[in-house]
Amino acid sequence: MKIQQSKRHSGLNVRSVRCAIYTRKSCEDGLEQDFNSLDAQRLSAENYIASQTHENWQLIPKHYDDGGFSGGNMDRPALQELFEDVKHGLIDMVVVYKIDRLSRSIFDFAKIVELFNKHNVSFVSVTQSFNTSTSSGKLMLNMLLSFAQYERELTGERIRDKFASSLKKGLWMGGVVMLGYEVKDRKLLIKSDEAEIIRLIYKQFLASESCVEVAHLLNKLGHRTKVKRLKTGETSGGQMFERKAVERILKNPYYRGCVTHKGAVYQGEHEAIIDEETWNAAQEIFKKNAAGPRKPSCMTPSFLNGIIHCNCGALMKHTCSRNHGLVYRYYTCYNQVKYKNCPSTHKNIPAEPVERSVIEEVLKIIKSPEVIINLNRLAEQRNDLKKEDLMTALKNLNEAWNYLYQAEQEKIVRMLVDSIEMKENGIKLHLNLDGFDNLFVELSA
Repeated sequence: MKIQQSKRHSGLNVRSVRCAIYTRKSCEDGLEQDFNSLDAQRLSAENYIASQTHENWQLIPKHYDDGGFSGGNMDRPALQELFEDVKHGLIDMVVVYKIDRLSRSIFDFAKIVELFNKHNVSFVSVTQSFNTSTSSGKLMLNMLLSFAQYERELTGERIRDKFASSLKKGLWMGGVVMLGYEVKDRKLLIKSDEAEIIRLIYKQFLASESCVEVAHLLNKLGHRTKVKRLKTGETSGGQMFERKAVERILKNPYYRGCVTHKGAVYQGEHEAIIDEETWNAAQEIFKKNAAGPRKPSCMTPSFLNGIIHCNCGALMKHTCSRNHGLVYRYYTCYNQVKYKNCPSTHKNIPAEPVERSVIEEVLKIIKSPEVIINLNRLAEQRNDLKKEDLMTALKNLNEAWNYLYQAEQEKIVRMLVDSIEMKENGIKLHLNLDGFDNLFVELSA
């Protein structure tokens, strides 16, 4: 008793413990009320802090409230603000109503405790009496976190089971709304103008048996993919149809009035756009095409890939086709591949003639007087090179060109040519001068 009096009258200032209250609620329901769950959590925490006045606990007036945020992650504005104040040394104690208000993840909570320990901040739960500054408190903390995570995973399992059960009953459970439908009162309803596009797709596919031809027709008629509005306010979609987009529509069971879940198909409560007979006929075409000869893959190397451009400015893609057992290679404008507008006359050109023309043009350039001038410049710039060695290298290359393997000729072309433009009246080469220097330095050595 005398010791306490000596402290009281000694004039020493006992440092106060600055306490911050953090509250969280997973959903936004009820937050508009005058006294909601966040208020109840804060009131309990305030009363707990008031009971510790003998330990010099003092409440920080600043609020750290996260309403409508999950405890499964740390992407919460008030929590991040709390972390910043902890780092700046403004808090000594964090008080919460229950430990899962701070986090439901053991991994995340381990990071939080590590941050608190680093800045000498303790953590207290009002309804779960323990303190992280003691070893027993840390043990209790890990045990409670394990149960909190178990409860969270159990809730997730219940939600997934309910979702699967609802789909089996044919209910619409949200997600991306496909072309031909709209959502009203959480139900899929047919959108008449878009449904006509779906019927046209199936009709044309049964007639042509080609997704590519269907896509060309849709784009020609001015139809576009469905426009979707994102939560950010931006929109996506509204693009020209490609083969894959048409194929996805033709294989989507929703159009025949069904719903799917993990590969299983169930009868849906929404109205079908396509009748069963049309659906089955379309799937039979896919089966027949899958059983037929496979489209050839372009295994032949294409040394102009990535450097040859269409007259419209787009890159040209190396493509193949098969006719009577023979494979033919082409360079096709990428805009043409993506069903975009290409004003060029030569959207699709045979690969072998243009490759041969490029090699011949490069050979002409190697034999031109300009190359000799370039070698003189190189010899003047490099003290380690002699003009005679470079001229000998050029002469040897010209004499040996026709004896080189095609792969060796193509390798040299790639060194010397930076890009190629397909003009209406021929080809235009853009040379790589550094490539010329490197080639003749290598040959002279």
